[in-house]
Amino acid sequence: MTSQPTGALHRALGLLASVERVALALLMLIMVGLTVMGVLVRELIPTMARNVAWVDEGARYIMVWMVFLSLGLALAEGRQIAMTSFLERMSPTTQLWVGRLIDLTGLALSLFIAWFGIDMAQSVARTGQFSPTLRIPAAILYYALPVGFLLLALRYALSLFGLNDRRSNMGAAH
Repeated sequence: MTSQPTGALHRALGLLASVERVALALLMLIMVGLTVMGVLVRELIPTMARNVAWVDEGARYIMVWMVFLSLGLALAEGRQIAMTSFLERMSPTTQLWVGRLIDLTGLALSLFIAWFGIDMAQSVARTGQFSPTLRIPAAILYYALPVGFLLLALRYALSLFGLNDRRSNMGAAH
């Protein structure tokens, strides 16, 4: 049986989800705005196209961060891809234990990828590399991986310990 988090944990998780939603919405708006601006400048003022060469790189950085930041939120809301037809044929008790096994596997894999991502980002940071056109540290791009997978690991842990019923939202229209 899944219980809902109470008190401070419930508020903290709600705040985290709100921050994630706002960050993702802002990043999407910025990315779309930058891309539209870049296209308009290239089409309407081609002589200025060189001055907006950084837009494509900026949009790529933003897209990478959006993808990884959305991992945990998508899992918590049941928006991830799931193959439930086999699971639904099992008894409720079996579904519970298979679900726990899935959560445990997801948690372990997410923590491993986050650990690997931190190592990779720190390696890039030690090289002192900068992005070609934005001239910002290249490690910023690589830190998206561990941040996203730590958020995903948190959601798997909440589900594993019965603090979030992520499966109740699966298949719901959003």
